[in-house]
Amino acid sequence: MLAPLDQSGKESVQVTVVGVVANLALSLLKGVVGFISLSSALIADAIHSLSDLLSDAVTLWAIYISRKPIDNSHPYGHGKFEAVGTFFISLMLILAGFGIATHSINQLNEPVVPGILAVWIAAFSIVSKELLYRYASYVGHKHQSRILLANAWHHRTDAISSLVALAGIVGAVLGYPLLDPIAAIVVSGWIIKTGLAIGYESLMELTDKGVEQDILKSINEVLTEIKGVEHFHKVRARRMGPYMLVDLHIEVAQTISVSVSHQIAERVRFSIVNQIPSVNEVLVHVDAENHPEENPVKLMRPQKEIEAEIQVIVNTFQEIEALTHVLCHYLNETLTVEIGIAVDPIRQIIEAKEIASQLKLKIELVDDIQTADIHLEI
Repeated sequence: MLAPLDQSGKESVQVTVVGVVANLALSLLKGVVGFISLSSALIADAIHSLSDLLSDAVTLWAIYISRKPIDNSHPYGHGKFEAVGTFFISLMLILAGFGIATHSINQLNEPVVPGILAVWIAAFSIVSKELLYRYASYVGHKHQSRILLANAWHHRTDAISSLVALAGIVGAVLGYPLLDPIAAIVVSGWIIKTGLAIGYESLMELTDKGVEQDILKSINEVLTEIKGVEHFHKVRARRMGPYMLVDLHIEVAQTISVSVSHQIAERVRFSIVNQIPSVNEVLVHVDAENHPEENPVKLMRPQKEIEAEIQVIVNTFQEIEALTHVLCHYLNETLTVEIGIAVDPIRQIIEAKEIASQLKLKIELVDDIQTADIHLEI
């Protein structure tokens, strides 16, 4: 079952379908005319257009697959299928280039003069493919789609190959028949070069290469405007086809509550997604301090154990009616605790303060507690 498409998906399919129709017509037209007029360059150009048709099919497949929603088997989405499709397009380009080169080299021994009709068909192909390139490139940049941009360059290489083919055909007609197969060989070299470049980019995406510096700069600019974010670091991003995943660390005030920290983290996430359209997911790690990356975090006793030990100490004070709360702050590799105690409301304040002072002294005797801050609830 095909995934429902959003607006970017619909526009991507539309431009690809236009390419399918154009490539089918051009490959048939150039192939027939190249065969009739005996032009190796035009036949090579027809094969290139046919490879474009195959790349259009891969592009359509990748567009639908990459936009499928998250499921159990792909919790990060299907975006990388677009990079897979792009890689297959690069392989098609490379194979087509080698095939054209082999055929053209064989034609060097028996060059022929093509008919004049081949000139007009090559010229028509140049105009058609350049228009297709501009259309696909516009939509690809608009929606940050690597596979559409790769397919656009496939159109551009066909336009350039048609230009080279035209030069070779004209040269052969003017009395230099070797120029036709030579032009075809030049076309094949350009095709192979383009295929290698596109394949490299798709492999970099599949291996989680980082995104461009200007995108990271945009993320940093968004972070500097968010209230509650004192510092940020470890800002990273990677592509998932038409989408982008970001993860980062923010530092917040050391003693705010978990719920306040969560609000700040959500504000960070919403701000980045809303201001940078290509980002669809942001993972925010909240830090209470800037810990050096080269030093491992010192693990201390969990809060439940601290609470239990403090409760034992509080139970030795008959004057304390209840331990109301315990907050642990693990900062600078030390432990500070905030403790709330309830005492008899008829006690004088000076007596309650003395009880709190004695409790503070006892709690600070515990090995891993640096400081105890006692709050009286009278």
